Amino acid sequence: MAPKVTLFTDSNGQTPNPRKIAILLEELGIEHALIVKDFGGTDPKHGMKGEEYFKFTPNGRVPCLIDHTNNDFTVWESGAILLYVAERFDPSGRLRGETIQERTEVLKWLMFQISALGPMQGQVFWYKNLHPVKNLDQSVYDRYTNEVYRIYGVFEKQLEKHDWIALDRFTVADIANYTWLITYDQAGLSLTNFPKLAAYIERIRALPCATAGIEKHAAAAVAEAAKRSY
Repeated sequence: MAPKVTLFTDSNGQTPNPRKIAILLEELGIEHALIVKDFGGTDPKHGMKGEEYFKFTPNGRVPCLIDHTNNDFTVWESGAILLYVAERFDPSGRLRGETIQERTEVLKWLMFQISALGPMQGQVFWYKNLHPVKNLDQSVYDRYTNEVYRIYGVFEKQLEKHDWIALDRFTVADIANYTWLITYDQAGLSLTNFPKLAAYIERIRALPCATAGIEKHAAAAVAEAAKRSY
């Protein structure tokens, strides 16, 4: 069966934003092809900053998606892709909201991930693992760590009243936040003070689409990277 969409991802399939799309495609049972790109690479064919990839996204980041069922329409930015795929392939509105009120609730928590959780937790990970200058002033680490814990507190309060973050069911807002939340330990963070958030993560992890989506995505990305020729 020909793939309905093509998804661009990183060469190990481990980063949060492409994982979002992998989980959604798994949940909807959408056959897809995978193309891997190297982080920061400028190789014309395989790099995220290569001329071939810039034809699809001016930002040179993953994920990016091509919809072969819609004249090869291209979407970049993970939040936009989630909303596009949910609307295109799930007309019931189950995953994005059936009414304007539901869609707005989903959007609020999707935007919260994009504007708050992702950037702040990403900075914690960067400074603790990748920043070339080590042993910075403690205030640098505290600034981002404290903000992430404040964000975790927002989730904790919301989850006092809800099993899912936006609606009374699993939606793209849960997908978007989940792929970042599960990397908390890689950033040296703890969920000890956030038991409802920890339970929420496990609730999503137990869904077939979450585990299978991530595992299949990683395996496929590594396999595709191994087949490339330079």
